[in-house]
Amino acid sequence: MKVISLLLPTALLLGAASAQVFTAQVPTPQAPTQTPTFQTSAVQAAPAPAQAAPQSVAAPLVLSFKAQVPAYKNGQKTSVPLTRELRIPAERAAIIRQRGIITQSLGEDLDKWVKELGSGGGARFEQQQGGWVLVQYDLFKLDPEATRTALLAAIKDPAMKPVQVKVQSQTAPERDLNFFISRGITGHLGTGNTNYKGSSKARMTNIHVGAGRFKDRLFEGGTFSFNQFLGPINRAAGYVDGLVIAGDRTEEGLGGGICQVSTTVFRSLYRAGLPVVERSPHSYQVGYYKPQGLDAAIYQPSLDLKFKNDTGGAIWFQTDWNDATGEFNVYAFGKPRDFEVRLSEPRVIKTIPAPADRTIVSSKLAAGQRQQVDWAMPGGTLEVDRLFVRSGQVFKKETLKSNYRPWPNIFLVGK
Repeated sequence: MKVISLLLPTALLLGAASAQVFTAQVPTPQAPTQTPTFQTSAVQAAPAPAQAAPQSVAAPLVLSFKAQVPAYKNGQKTSVPLTRELRIPAERAAIIRQRGIITQSLGEDLDKWVKELGSGGGARFEQQQGGWVLVQYDLFKLDPEATRTALLAAIKDPAMKPVQVKVQSQTAPERDLNFFISRGITGHLGTGNTNYKGSSKARMTNIHVGAGRFKDRLFEGGTFSFNQFLGPINRAAGYVDGLVIAGDRTEEGLGGGICQVSTTVFRSLYRAGLPVVERSPHSYQVGYYKPQGLDAAIYQPSLDLKFKNDTGGAIWFQTDWNDATGEFNVYAFGKPRDFEVRLSEPRVIKTIPAPADRTIVSSKLAAGQRQQVDWAMPGGTLEVDRLFVRSGQVFKKETLKSNYRPWPNIFLVGK
């Protein structure tokens, strides 16, 4: 039996680069320091031509600072270096340098960056070098006058070097390390991963809304209910009409695509080893949910996804997604387990060929217009083994069975 590794790819970030880039990096942890030190680079007089960067070479405009922030790793408190940057792309920076002033738009970017530094966001888990570290993202207050002076100096610097700015104060956020430590949330439990590349705009909208409900959220309770944690699927929450499976056909329905979220959440908690209380596979094998046999359909209010929380503590969720690649991850954290969970590759127990293509007349399409909404998939039965391993020995084995109907290519045709 071939075994799939528990760990999945590193988290991706949402969104493409914009004129203003907000970057936070957490390098390899270092030993704690007593007091964070901040430096403001001095602006030199015009350097000799041999030392100056060629004016024909474009360079980004960078304003940054470095600090040490509290962290929790390997069962103890420590600190890690943190870098915050305001980075203006080279093409735009060249125009700003030519004008030699802080333009209105640049000033607005600077104000936004400063405001974000003061809003923090709280502690959260970050992956580095194959392990998870709980990092406390402190709130930073900059000296407004000194910051604008540093930015103007960076604009006028012939060498186009990044400039570090001075920080007035560094304070802990409301959600600090103790928020997690006091609840026993100090370890990674499981990661769920799916891919939604090729989804329609409506489907991606619903995925974003649903995924947002699992972004930096705490669950405390004995039984986890996906529907209860997610909240109502309605227009007020931001959901739109998308394709849903209704009986023996696919049709427009509010929240179409939300099962991408329920499937990804299912995989994170299933890999965490939580006992399954309620789970239903989809009617047929959906291409978005490879590998097959690890999906979870929901339909409010009748169809839910439930797990028993046997961790002995609370569960913390984090998510990230990337529309360009379609990569979507849900991470579950909690009280560290004394075992690991391994999943086997899906086994095909029985297979049923896909039926002939189907055509459905739709009043929403123009006469003669044809649109494919489903792709043929074989039916059958799949099984996945979940192995609980302690000290290299399997002490428990469970089998997850999924039955799927054979499904045809389905085409909508306008009247």
